[in-house]
Amino acid sequence: MPDIEITCVQCKEVFLFGEKEQEIFYQRNMMTPQRCQKCRSKRAGSGNNVPARFEIVCDHCGKHDHVPFQPKVGRSVLCRECYNASRSKVRMA
Repeated sequence: MPDIEITCVQCKEVFLFGEKEQEIFYQRNMMTPQRCQKCRSKRAGSGNNVPARFEIVCDHCGKHDHVPFQPKVGRSVLCRECYNASRSKVRMA
């Protein structure tokens, strides 16, 4: 595979998509990059892919905590400590 010249969709600069990098992308079944390495690094470090965290009050102990999912009305929600404690009880049974 020869090197491919690609224009970055973000900064509009042309970058080389090298043969070795193409092999890695192919092996991992990834699409051809649309951004240069510099713009990919900026995008990865920007934190846009960080999941939202929601504040909750534990239904078991009343402690305030954050969870990575939107709590549903009518369903109990536990802080990390109570959740881990309940999981260890289930494993022992």
